[in-house]
Amino acid sequence: MPMNLTITIGTIFLLLAASCQSAASASMPSLSDPCMVTDFPALCRGTINGETNVNAATDVAIRELMKRTRHARDIAKKELKLVDGAGVATCLSTFNSAFDNLNKALNNVKENDGLSLNINLSAALTDYDTCSEAMKGSKEINVVYKSAGVLYKMADNCLALSTLVKV
Repeated sequence: MPMNLTITIGTIFLLLAASCQSAASASMPSLSDPCMVTDFPALCRGTINGETNVNAATDVAIRELMKRTRHARDIAKKELKLVDGAGVATCLSTFNSAFDNLNKALNNVKENDGLSLNINLSAALTDYDTCSEAMKGSKEINVVYKSAGVLYKMADNCLALSTLVKV
């Protein structure tokens, strides 16, 4: 009888341990698709191009955001020559700030500094939002405003991916 009781208790323990492990893994996003944690998964998937390593996916997403920020900054410079708009000037300034914050974020990924990564990506997200708000007052919705919207979504995705970065 004691031997049978020991086997039963052991079986119950193993079942509980397996149950806890599967419950814990169910709450973790699949590493085969890190974009599951983002608000804009289709945009994320198009950005990270199938990368499943979370740190590498975050790095790729930040680099692509930097590339597009550089492009948006060039567009804002051209727009500023055509119109004398305070909104465009604000966007040019915030694109520069966002670029600096993203550059710091890349270093944070390399250094596995999750806290600083979160701070720098949050700052970039705020920069894009500031641009959008500044452009809302303009009479026409232009390419700078649209760019800021896409950049905001990409930065939001980067911030979500950063929560998965192994530190």
